[in-house]
Amino acid sequence: MARQERSLFVVAALCVCTCVVSARPDSSNHLVQKLETNAVNYSGNTKGVSVRNFEESEEREHRPVNERYPHAVLFGGTCGGTIISPKWILTAAHCTLFTGGKYVLAGTNNSEDGSGVTRRVKKLYIHPRFAVGPYWLNAKRYDIKQVAARFDYLLAELEEPLELDGVTIAAATLNELQDLTAGINVGYAGYGAEHQGETMRHEMHGMDLTLLAEEECARLEEYDSQDMICIRGRAPRYDSACNGDSGSGVVDENGVLIGIASWVENDALECRNGAVVYCSKVATARPWIRKITGI
Repeated sequence: MARQERSLFVVAALCVCTCVVSARPDSSNHLVQKLETNAVNYSGNTKGVSVRNFEESEEREHRPVNERYPHAVLFGGTCGGTIISPKWILTAAHCTLFTGGKYVLAGTNNSEDGSGVTRRVKKLYIHPRFAVGPYWLNAKRYDIKQVAARFDYLLAELEEPLELDGVTIAAATLNELQDLTAGINVGYAGYGAEHQGETMRHEMHGMDLTLLAEEECARLEEYDSQDMICIRGRAPRYDSACNGDSGSGVVDENGVLIGIASWVENDALECRNGAVVYCSKVATARPWIRKITGI
């Protein structure tokens, strides 16, 4: 695995240097993914965890998506991202294959109507162990079902800080725990496409999913519990993820960031309801995040 990881990293590094494209790539470049969000209670940490009652949940469901996920941003026009402080965004490293990541858009439900707040990106930091599979190969020709990534973390430092209002722009709390309880409800918000190969949507959407047990995640050989978790949509919609949802932050009911949308079951061929979404585990990256940002 170590030798494979190093070789993937070399290829990924070359791609990051050569494959950066404009903010909103055409459909042939849309090999990112579709994730979305709603809510839940995250296990493992019983201290300070509040149990939301039915009325609170109902009230939350009727709020605009960007108020339910005030930490969610559009990164570089092609991916989701998460505000972790006024000057820092956490997203997926493989997004640099599709965008130079020059700006983020926060505080809005619509990426095209001129609302929201835009900030330019000062500098990008890719996790030193980042590695990605062959996005550039023809999936059908080479019988590729999904393209996975390892240590898929990217930090974007903003030129100017965002003004956090706690309503439509807020920072997510970073999860510190490696062990999470399967079955908790989680969610994310993004602008990803509805179908594979289509352009991203202008309206932000929220997705409802559940954290799966490691045994279920391990059905796909690309899974590694060291830096990944996996989630699947809940009934009746069975939400998943598609082109442009990569990098979106997966949070629990209390707004704790536990994962970053990275890749999806069969994502090289299709986007479909019920497909398992694989996410980079935030707890694994905590030492690196703290070293770079001081957070």
